[in-house]
Amino acid sequence: MNSPTPPAPEPTPPAPRVWTTLDLINWTKSFFEKKGLEHPRLEAELLLSKALGCARIKLYVDFERPVSAENLAKFRDFVKRRGEKREPMQYIVGNVQFIDLKIKVTPAALIPRPETEILAVWASDRVKELQSKGMVAPRLFDLCTGSGCIALYVASKNLEAEIVASDISKDALELARENEHALKLGERVKFVEGDLFGALEGLTVAEAFDVIVTNPPYVDENTRAELQIEVRDFEPQGALFAAEGGVAISRRIIANCDTWLKSGGWLGLEFGAGQHKIIEEIATGTGIFDDIQIEKDGGKLPRFLMARKK
Repeated sequence: MNSPTPPAPEPTPPAPRVWTTLDLINWTKSFFEKKGLEHPRLEAELLLSKALGCARIKLYVDFERPVSAENLAKFRDFVKRRGEKREPMQYIVGNVQFIDLKIKVTPAALIPRPETEILAVWASDRVKELQSKGMVAPRLFDLCTGSGCIALYVASKNLEAEIVASDISKDALELARENEHALKLGERVKFVEGDLFGALEGLTVAEAFDVIVTNPPYVDENTRAELQIEVRDFEPQGALFAAEGGVAISRRIIANCDTWLKSGGWLGLEFGAGQHKIIEEIATGTGIFDDIQIEKDGGKLPRFLMARKK
């Protein structure tokens, strides 16, 4: 008589996969490539370092490190936000490098661009130039300050300068103040709320400025559909778009800076692609400048008005 067949063992569920940092980088790089992202590996590494709370360089010496379930969940959320929803990398990571400053960014303000670094350095150089000529405390006004990147860079390089920065957005100003605190600049910048020069209500003409610098909204409203999803759907609309083909706010700044710009003072203004001719015409038409320059950005495109008042 045959022995009864023993019951089959209960199936053992497969062990959950253990993901290492290298596994996650490689998988995410491939996923981002399929989504058409321009720098898939870099973005994968930045998001993973954010999830793990470590410097990106640490990933290279710890490729075989298993990633905990908690950190894996964080990373998956970041990848979904970036790859599927196309949320800007900078908003997910929470900061951006602006020259030598780490600037916190949120949807309250535009993400600082590399082009604007040129404007910030130019403004800082004008302040230093005035100091080299014996002016103790040059005064600078940064309109449409957003995250505060320009004003804070100038403040970090020119300890004696008097700096005022304005924005129409209360949320943007709160972010700018956070950045000032994080950079340990004390209260070097006076942040004021208002619409362009309207933010200076209460000051006198005697408190005019030696340098006025601004990166105002300059995107043509009619090009909205052509913008990247990251820009169109996530960055603050009020900081992006302007009427009259994108030059309406720039026109107001140039036309009304006379009262608040000292004789011999400089206006530095960033504008959009293809706007250089009309911006130069507006500046020339005011009759208040004796030196009008159109400067190019790193891509050799006309991007900045630098004009000195008579």
